[in-house]
Amino acid sequence: MKRNAQHLSDLAHRIYDASVHPERWTGVVTAIAASFGSCKGLLFTPFLAPQDGGLIFPVGIDEGALQLWASRYIDQDIWAQRVQARGLWRAGEVLRDQEIVPREEFLASPFYREFLSTIGIGRLCTGIIFAGTPGLPATAISIFRDAHEPAFDQADAQWMKLLVSHVSRGLGLMQRLDTARLQLTSLLASFDRLNFGVVLLNDSMQVLHLNQAGQKVMSRRDGIFISANRQLESNPAAKRSQSLARWLTTVRDTPAVEQVHFLEGFRVVRIEGKRHYSIQCAAVSEASSWTVQNEGVRYVVFIIDPSELQLPSADRLVDLFGLTQAQAKVAREFSSGGSYKDVARRLRISVETVRSHIKEIYPKTRVKRQADMVRLILSLAQSAV
Repeated sequence: MKRNAQHLSDLAHRIYDASVHPERWTGVVTAIAASFGSCKGLLFTPFLAPQDGGLIFPVGIDEGALQLWASRYIDQDIWAQRVQARGLWRAGEVLRDQEIVPREEFLASPFYREFLSTIGIGRLCTGIIFAGTPGLPATAISIFRDAHEPAFDQADAQWMKLLVSHVSRGLGLMQRLDTARLQLTSLLASFDRLNFGVVLLNDSMQVLHLNQAGQKVMSRRDGIFISANRQLESNPAAKRSQSLARWLTTVRDTPAVEQVHFLEGFRVVRIEGKRHYSIQCAAVSEASSWTVQNEGVRYVVFIIDPSELQLPSADRLVDLFGLTQAQAKVAREFSSGGSYKDVARRLRISVETVRSHIKEIYPKTRVKRQADMVRLILSLAQSAV
């Protein structure tokens, strides 16, 4: 690793460029991690999960792991908790793992044994960007190594301290002037880490944003495409009596009281006729905080190839989130598509029982909407489009 004034200048240039173009923060974290000889890094709000308005720009950490951290392990993050408990969470502070928690205690913690060890993280060098003030939530940039790799040394800490000053200025300017845009960029980046299609629609059911997997589906033109008026549409070759655009309009026009859950999914046969896409759509509540191209997001659409989908088992959901077997089965069924009635019919239980389970699932998984619950379950699945 070559660390000198020119290297610092290059990184600073990237940081200030990202303050104007927030979609480039992931590239900044990548470059900073590389300067430590690492391929894993994270710029994030450790006490504020993404679904609660927090920010997260990861490198080398997949979306399933991030969703697990936010929904299951955020309260067990021994590094973040110990820093806060010891009063070390101060802007500009740089800390290494061995300075935060004794090594033996860390390796014995559930946070490491159950979570970090499974994703190749066992060493930490973190810089505190913000300590947490109105409009500037507690924010840090962390670089990771595996447990068997060398510990971060004093030279690493000094290098991080130089970088933190630049990141704080760049991120601080953006947070003060354009918090909503930064949060949206973090949200859209999280969609790009998913390997199934995510499409955001406005109230006219026009496409505002597609994640990378969704763009891949559109490029195939093998069953789904975007029409001239920017709406999702199914290929006529699918020979359905109802088009995808018409079905989405039906979803929109369904009374609002029925749009708090996923409505019945839509099946699009692919041109070769041997496989199909499964489409799910849900209304997005609190939509005023989601804006793309100056338009509010009103609906989120998931595009899944069922032949490539392997949902996490009910037992795994029980272990991860403390769900009962019955609750885990309901969560899995919603992720397979359908309404309350569909899920109730498939599980041979009443609709009211399904509703009761959903109310219990939300606090255990730290979500507030069906769309977020399904996204969480799908992020843990083996799936692709």
